[in-house]
Amino acid sequence: MDPDRLLDQLDALTPLGELPRTGWVLRGCVPAESIAAHTLQVAMVVAVLCDALRAEGQAVDGERALRMALVHDAPEARTGDVPMPMKTPALARELAALEARIAEELLPAALRADWADAEARGSIEAELVAAADKLQMLAQALRYERRGHARGVFDSMWANANNLRALHLAPVRALYEALFRRAGRAMPVVISRRTGAGSPP
Repeated sequence: MDPDRLLDQLDALTPLGELPRTGWVLRGCVPAESIAAHTLQVAMVVAVLCDALRAEGQAVDGERALRMALVHDAPEARTGDVPMPMKTPALARELAALEARIAEELLPAALRADWADAEARGSIEAELVAAADKLQMLAQALRYERRGHARGVFDSMWANANNLRALHLAPVRALYEALFRRAGRAMPVVISRRTGAGSPP
Protein backbone atom coordinates (compact mmCIF):
# COMPACT_ATOMS: atom_id res chain seq x y z
CA MET A 1 0.00 0.00 0.00
CA ASP A 2 1.21 3.47 -0.89
CA PRO A 3 -0.14 5.73 1.92
CA ASP A 4 0.19 8.95 -0.06
CA ARG A 5 -1.54 7.42 -3.07
CA LEU A 6 -4.37 6.18 -0.86
CA LEU A 7 -4.84 9.62 0.70
CA ASP A 8 -4.96 11.17 -2.77
CA GLN A 9 -7.58 8.64 -3.83
CA LEU A 10 -9.70 9.41 -0.78
CA ASP A 11 -9.51 13.11 -1.61
CA ALA A 12 -10.56 12.38 -5.20
CA LEU A 13 -13.63 10.46 -4.01
CA THR A 14 -14.79 13.27 -1.70
CA PRO A 15 -17.22 14.77 -4.29
CA LEU A 16 -19.41 11.67 -3.93
CA GLY A 17 -20.65 13.15 -0.65
CA GLU A 18 -21.36 16.51 -2.26
CA LEU A 19 -22.80 15.66 -5.67
CA PRO A 20 -26.55 15.08 -5.86
CA ARG A 21 -28.21 12.21 -7.66
CA THR A 22 -29.21 14.05 -10.81
CA GLY A 23 -32.41 12.10 -11.42
CA TRP A 24 -33.86 13.51 -8.21
CA VAL A 25 -32.86 17.07 -9.08
CA LEU A 26 -34.55 16.72 -12.48
CA ARG A 27 -37.72 15.63 -10.68
CA GLY A 28 -37.67 18.67 -8.40
CA CYS A 29 -36.32 16.94 -5.28
CA VAL A 30 -34.13 19.63 -3.75
CA PRO A 31 -32.11 19.13 -1.67
CA ALA A 32 -31.44 15.80 -3.34
CA GLU A 33 -29.84 12.66 -2.02
CA SER A 34 -26.07 12.59 -2.60
CA ILE A 35 -24.27 9.84 -4.49
CA ALA A 36 -22.51 8.82 -1.25
CA ALA A 37 -25.82 8.56 0.64
CA HIS A 38 -27.11 6.31 -2.13
CA THR A 39 -23.95 4.18 -1.97
CA LEU A 40 -24.26 3.71 1.79
CA GLN A 41 -27.82 2.47 1.49
CA VAL A 42 -26.95 0.18 -1.43
CA ALA A 43 -24.23 -1.39 0.74
CA MET A 44 -26.74 -1.82 3.57
CA VAL A 45 -29.23 -3.58 1.28
CA VAL A 46 -26.45 -5.80 -0.09
CA ALA A 47 -25.38 -6.81 3.42
CA VAL A 48 -28.94 -7.77 4.37
CA LEU A 49 -29.48 -9.68 1.13
CA CYS A 50 -26.20 -11.58 1.63
CA ASP A 51 -27.39 -12.66 5.07
CA ALA A 52 -30.78 -13.70 3.69
CA LEU A 53 -29.21 -15.76 0.91
CA ARG A 54 -26.84 -17.47 3.34
CA ALA A 55 -29.78 -18.31 5.58
CA GLU A 56 -31.27 -20.12 2.58
CA GLY A 57 -28.04 -22.08 2.08
CA GLN A 58 -26.79 -20.03 -0.89
CA ALA A 59 -23.06 -19.49 -1.19
CA VAL A 60 -22.30 -15.78 -1.44
CA ASP A 61 -19.11 -13.85 -0.74
CA GLY A 62 -20.32 -11.00 1.45
CA GLU A 63 -17.02 -9.15 1.51
CA ARG A 64 -16.80 -9.21 -2.27
CA ALA A 65 -20.39 -8.00 -2.59
CA LEU A 66 -19.85 -5.14 -0.13
CA ARG A 67 -16.64 -4.07 -1.86
CA MET A 68 -18.53 -3.93 -5.15
CA ALA A 69 -21.33 -1.94 -3.54
CA LEU A 70 -18.93 0.60 -2.04
CA VAL A 71 -17.25 1.36 -5.37
CA HIS A 72 -20.07 0.78 -7.87
CA ASP A 73 -20.55 4.53 -8.45
CA ALA A 74 -16.98 5.67 -7.70
CA PRO A 75 -16.35 7.16 -11.18
CA GLU A 76 -19.27 9.54 -10.56
CA ALA A 77 -16.87 11.51 -8.35
CA ARG A 78 -15.65 12.90 -11.70
CA THR A 79 -18.65 12.52 -14.03
CA GLY A 80 -21.46 13.26 -11.62
CA ASP A 81 -24.62 11.17 -11.85
CA VAL A 82 -25.82 10.76 -15.43
CA PRO A 83 -29.46 9.62 -15.15
CA MET A 84 -30.77 6.73 -17.24
CA PRO A 85 -33.15 8.79 -19.40
CA MET A 86 -30.14 10.69 -20.74
CA LYS A 87 -28.19 7.55 -21.69
CA THR A 88 -28.60 6.81 -25.38
CA PRO A 89 -26.78 3.62 -26.48
CA ALA A 90 -23.95 5.74 -27.91
CA LEU A 91 -23.64 7.82 -24.77
CA ALA A 92 -23.77 4.71 -22.59
CA ARG A 93 -20.84 3.20 -24.51
CA GLU A 94 -18.77 6.36 -24.26
CA LEU A 95 -19.64 6.77 -20.58
CA ALA A 96 -18.66 3.16 -19.82
CA ALA A 97 -15.26 3.71 -21.41
CA LEU A 98 -14.79 6.99 -19.56
CA GLU A 99 -15.80 5.44 -16.23
CA ALA A 100 -13.29 2.61 -16.74
CA ARG A 101 -10.53 5.19 -17.23
CA ILE A 102 -11.65 7.12 -14.16
CA ALA A 103 -11.80 3.94 -12.06
CA GLU A 104 -8.23 3.26 -13.13
CA GLU A 105 -7.18 6.65 -11.74
CA LEU A 106 -9.34 6.77 -8.61
CA LEU A 107 -9.26 3.28 -7.16
CA PRO A 108 -6.55 0.99 -5.79
CA ALA A 109 -6.03 -2.06 -8.01
CA ALA A 110 -8.07 -4.50 -5.92
CA LEU A 111 -11.03 -2.13 -5.61
CA ARG A 112 -10.76 -1.35 -9.32
CA ALA A 113 -11.18 -5.08 -9.96
CA ASP A 114 -14.25 -5.09 -7.71
CA TRP A 115 -15.70 -2.16 -9.67
CA ALA A 116 -15.08 -3.99 -12.96
CA ASP A 117 -16.71 -7.16 -11.59
CA ALA A 118 -19.77 -5.17 -10.54
CA GLU A 119 -19.98 -3.67 -14.04
CA ALA A 120 -19.69 -7.11 -15.67
CA ARG A 121 -22.56 -8.51 -13.54
CA GLY A 122 -21.21 -12.03 -13.97
CA SER A 123 -21.53 -13.23 -10.38
CA ILE A 124 -24.22 -13.56 -7.74
CA GLU A 125 -22.46 -10.79 -5.80
CA ALA A 126 -22.66 -8.44 -8.77
CA GLU A 127 -26.32 -9.35 -9.26
CA LEU A 128 -26.99 -8.36 -5.65
CA VAL A 129 -25.33 -4.99 -6.15
CA ALA A 130 -27.32 -4.35 -9.34
CA ALA A 131 -30.57 -5.26 -7.59
CA ALA A 132 -29.73 -3.23 -4.47
CA ASP A 133 -28.92 -0.22 -6.65
CA LYS A 134 -32.43 -0.26 -8.12
CA LEU A 135 -34.16 -1.22 -4.87
CA GLN A 136 -32.55 1.72 -3.08
CA MET A 137 -33.55 4.07 -5.89
CA LEU A 138 -37.19 2.97 -5.72
CA ALA A 139 -37.19 3.16 -1.91
CA GLN A 140 -35.89 6.72 -2.18
CA ALA A 141 -38.61 7.55 -4.71
CA LEU A 142 -41.18 6.31 -2.20
CA ARG A 143 -39.61 8.47 0.53
CA TYR A 144 -39.86 11.52 -1.72
CA GLU A 145 -43.48 10.70 -2.53
CA ARG A 146 -44.27 10.45 1.17
CA ARG A 147 -42.65 13.85 1.72
CA GLY A 148 -45.16 15.41 -0.64
CA HIS A 149 -43.61 15.22 -4.11
CA ALA A 150 -46.24 14.57 -6.74
CA ARG A 151 -46.70 10.83 -7.17
CA GLY A 152 -46.82 11.09 -10.96
CA VAL A 153 -43.27 12.45 -11.08
CA PHE A 154 -41.95 8.97 -10.31
CA ASP A 155 -44.39 6.88 -12.36
CA SER A 156 -41.88 6.06 -15.09
CA MET A 157 -39.41 4.70 -12.53
CA TRP A 158 -41.97 2.36 -10.95
CA ALA A 159 -43.25 1.20 -14.36
CA ASN A 160 -39.82 0.44 -15.82
CA ALA A 161 -39.22 -3.33 -15.82
CA ASN A 162 -35.49 -2.64 -16.26
CA ASN A 163 -35.47 -1.50 -12.63
CA LEU A 164 -36.23 -5.08 -11.55
CA ARG A 165 -33.04 -7.11 -11.16
CA ALA A 166 -32.15 -10.61 -9.93
CA LEU A 167 -35.74 -11.63 -9.30
CA HIS A 168 -34.69 -15.29 -9.44
CA LEU A 169 -33.17 -14.77 -5.98
CA ALA A 170 -36.01 -15.20 -3.47
CA PRO A 171 -34.89 -12.55 -0.94
CA VAL A 172 -34.47 -9.99 -3.74
CA ARG A 173 -37.93 -10.77 -5.11
CA ALA A 174 -39.44 -10.54 -1.62
CA LEU A 175 -37.88 -7.11 -1.08
CA TYR A 176 -39.18 -5.82 -4.41
CA GLU A 177 -42.66 -7.16 -3.64
CA ALA A 178 -42.69 -5.50 -0.21
CA LEU A 179 -41.51 -2.21 -1.70
CA PHE A 180 -44.13 -2.16 -4.45
CA ARG A 181 -46.79 -3.14 -1.91
CA ARG A 182 -45.82 -0.21 0.32
CA ALA A 183 -45.92 2.10 -2.68
CA GLY A 184 -49.39 0.84 -3.65
CA ARG A 185 -48.15 -0.01 -7.12
CA ALA A 186 -48.19 -3.08 -9.34
CA MET A 187 -44.84 -4.52 -10.33
CA PRO A 188 -44.22 -4.26 -14.08
CA VAL A 189 -44.13 -7.31 -16.31
CA VAL A 190 -40.63 -8.63 -16.91
CA ILE A 191 -39.81 -9.99 -20.34
CA SER A 192 -37.65 -13.11 -20.16
CA ARG A 193 -34.42 -12.72 -22.14
CA ARG A 194 -34.41 -16.45 -22.76
CA THR A 195 -37.95 -16.98 -24.02
CA GLY A 196 -39.10 -13.50 -24.96
CA ALA A 197 -42.28 -14.22 -23.03
CA GLY A 198 -43.78 -11.76 -20.59
CA SER A 199 -44.53 -12.84 -17.08
CA PRO A 200 -45.39 -11.18 -13.81
CA PRO A 201 -42.19 -10.74 -11.81
